[in-house]
Amino acid sequence: MDDVAIIGAGPVGLALAILLAQRGRSVRVFEQRSAPVAHSRAIGLHPPAQKVLEQVGVGPAAQRGGVQIRGGLGISRGRSIASMDFSAIGGQYPYVLSLPQQVTEQLLRERLEQLAPGSLMLASAFEQVLGQSGQSVEFAAGGALHRARWLAGADGVRSAVRTDLGVGFAGRDHRDSYLMGDFPDTTGLAHTAALFLHQEGIVESFPLPGALRRWVVRIEQTQGDESPGTLAEAICQRTGYLLEAEACTMTSYFGTATRMVPSMVHGRVVLLGDAAHQISPIGGQGLSLGLADAQAVAHLIAARAPIEALDDLRLGAARSTARRAQVNMLLGRALPRWAVPLRDSAISCLASSAWLSEKVARDFTMTGPGQRSIPVA
Repeated sequence: MDDVAIIGAGPVGLALAILLAQRGRSVRVFEQRSAPVAHSRAIGLHPPAQKVLEQVGVGPAAQRGGVQIRGGLGISRGRSIASMDFSAIGGQYPYVLSLPQQVTEQLLRERLEQLAPGSLMLASAFEQVLGQSGQSVEFAAGGALHRARWLAGADGVRSAVRTDLGVGFAGRDHRDSYLMGDFPDTTGLAHTAALFLHQEGIVESFPLPGALRRWVVRIEQTQGDESPGTLAEAICQRTGYLLEAEACTMTSYFGTATRMVPSMVHGRVVLLGDAAHQISPIGGQGLSLGLADAQAVAHLIAARAPIEALDDLRLGAARSTARRAQVNMLLGRALPRWAVPLRDSAISCLASSAWLSEKVARDFTMTGPGQRSIPVA
């Protein structure tokens, strides 16, 4: 019998497995995919997430492979109206690390194989929880029966574990939709994120490794056209940057929603990451939130501490992150022409306050006073 069985081999599930293996716990990770997904997906690793990667032993490799986003610019009508310098937050990581998710996952898979060879079970989809006692949980996955002291569902927004348990996922869809893609970087903005506050909706731009850049364009609704040409045309119209559609390496449409479970703990089953809370990707804090969940779950299980403390510790953080994402979406919505100068003036005025600039930098990097740290011993 394993100490902990984990459903889902994304960054959150893999990080949880490594953190537990480092503490001498036996783990097994069940993943329905037969091979990794070659898609950049989530790219933002905020300082708390970088600390988790350091803790699991892949920090130096992640730093070598990533790009440090050290600040941001707010741009409207062709001019800068605000800037943000992450050096104000201090600490070991005064930046957001940009690293494609498939690279993060690869580093974590290799590390898990070092610590617990053979513990990753590919093409092994979760089927159902068969029963629980005070000491263990029985479940079916990959066509076989298994038993573990704990079962962790880290299997994403459409979590099969959460669905099987009948756990509610209350919340709502938002009217904000986006089209994103990765292109060769022709901006000259280097390690700076850029937010183009256009009348028709925001365009966000972030550096990626390999001289690439992620572009995210707010659209009113999906029109069934996710082509690089459509995305490049919208970027050019709203920012003035001319991009080569043929050089685009990825495009993806996504809607937004906020949903949350009433509790992350259900007997001997724990939900974490996107299985426990769906946060808008705008702001890019979902992955970092999930890695902090993994850190908390590993600590509580290894310390044999009351697992119920998880709700207090992590659902509060998820609610705060959701509020920040909703503010980010609100600021990026389309405006009538007459309102644009008023918005720009207000943002410029607020950005001139050193105190407020530091607060925004801390909120953006998830290093504000509301972030509660987890012991690492």
